[in-house]
Amino acid sequence: MFAIICIQQACWVGWSLVYDSCYRLLPGSVTQPIAQEHCLKEGGSLALVTSAEELAAIQAFIQSKGIGPEEGVWVDGSDAKIEGAWRTSSGELMTYFGWTGVEPNGGTSENCMRLCGESVLDDGCDRADKVVAALCEL
Repeated sequence: MFAIICIQQACWVGWSLVYDSCYRLLPGSVTQPIAQEHCLKEGGSLALVTSAEELAAIQAFIQSKGIGPEEGVWVDGSDAKIEGAWRTSSGELMTYFGWTGVEPNGGTSENCMRLCGESVLDDGCDRADKVVAALCEL
């Protein structure tokens, strides 16, 4: 006889289970590289969005934390090394983007990904003034 055991994923204190990962918003208007450093210090990394379903769940989570539709949140993704070749912070090529409208549209001046309400945008990695938080993932 075989027993089926189901284990529900649990998150560390201060982290929230969203979709199938643990997430945490770290408030602050910082650059994307500094946001990644902050996430690493918390034991995670900037969140990598891998599907439309995950994106929708993350957007709802961000909104539930009081971040408005005009406020940006850094997530993982950059084409700083090779324009148009979006990679994760670990160097892997990304396969899902969820871009909004004409994005990415910034050329070599906008090399990092951020969420803004229901939009996925490319922006300058140094644009701390465009974000209010970093979205970290375990």
